[in-house]
Amino acid sequence: MTSKDGTLSPAAAAAALLGEACKLQALTPEVSPRRYFRPMLPDAQRWLLVLSPSPAPKATTDFLTSLGIPVPAIGETIDGAYLVEDLGDQHLVHQPTVASYRALLTQARLLREAQLPESHPNLALALDCDLFDFELGMFRDCYLLEYRGLDLSAAQHGAVEDAIKELAQLASAGPRCLQHRDFHSRNILLSEDSTPTWIDHQDLRIGPLFYDLASLYTDAYADLPDEVYALLREQVDNIGSAFDLDADAAEERFLWTALQRVLKALGTFGKVLAAGRSDFQDAEIQARQLSLALLDQLAIYPELRKIISQA
Repeated sequence: MTSKDGTLSPAAAAAALLGEACKLQALTPEVSPRRYFRPMLPDAQRWLLVLSPSPAPKATTDFLTSLGIPVPAIGETIDGAYLVEDLGDQHLVHQPTVASYRALLTQARLLREAQLPESHPNLALALDCDLFDFELGMFRDCYLLEYRGLDLSAAQHGAVEDAIKELAQLASAGPRCLQHRDFHSRNILLSEDSTPTWIDHQDLRIGPLFYDLASLYTDAYADLPDEVYALLREQVDNIGSAFDLDADAAEERFLWTALQRVLKALGTFGKVLAAGRSDFQDAEIQARQLSLALLDQLAIYPELRKIISQA
């Protein structure tokens, strides 16, 4: 059975993949079109049902597994749906301890030092200037103009455009290595022994050196302890040194990338909030505060700072 728009219904997908009809517990919806369901069958507790317009990320799952990075296994697949290993509902956001983040950063080093195989479907994808320019355009359109409804003057429009163009270039500067791309506390599961397990890794690709670290640092979903923030900042110099950057250059590149990342997040939050997803209000507030703090640290784009403050 399909829905009115022709997509596969959860019941039909469950019947096809599990071999029988069953009750499904809908899990919290994501920003993306993917939807997760927990089958209410004793022998199906190992699996979650995923409805998705994109195929299961098997190539990336296999790649991360080969590096020794824990990820949920992929089960049976059909067009529009697949099964993924059910590892529970405990995420890093629920236990944002120094020990958990230290273990996660150890895993992240494995990714930084790896290269995608030539056959991987994400090989040609990149977090580059063009993508950052597009994402910052979403921040302007979806956040400032649509969600916040700001009536910007011509001078303010010009200041925003200038900032977008320059920041896209600054944030995309090398060195470059592999990045998860959406590395934050809701996308890391914690196993029973608190081992971090990566999810939502289908968009993994090459990008600027500090992108994933900046994503953790600007995480709008978690209330991070000061000790975790300190641990993340320590990594800037450590990672930079491994890629022949001096401390000042590493710090500057990290802050540029962090600012781009948090403005990109505001664009996403603006889009879903305008569509009625009020559950992202707290994340929007935290991301806005982080963006102002980063603008202060970098001492750039004073007009943009005024506009965000106005928002």
